[in-house]
Amino acid sequence: MNLHEECLLKYLRYPDDLSHTTELLKLNNLILEQKFLLKNFLSKNIKLNLSSAES
Repeated sequence: MNLHEECLLKYLRYPDDLSHTTELLKLNNLILEQKFLLKNFLSKNIKLNLSSAES
């Protein structure tokens, strides 16, 4: 069972605790996003050409 499923079950059991569950999901999504960025961009040493974006 993943974190999203666990949070849903927790919400169904304790609906008053929705804000806490939502914060857990937000933090989990942020961690996943950072892992994705590290894995797919920083580890491959991709150089961005920002000069073409300015014109």
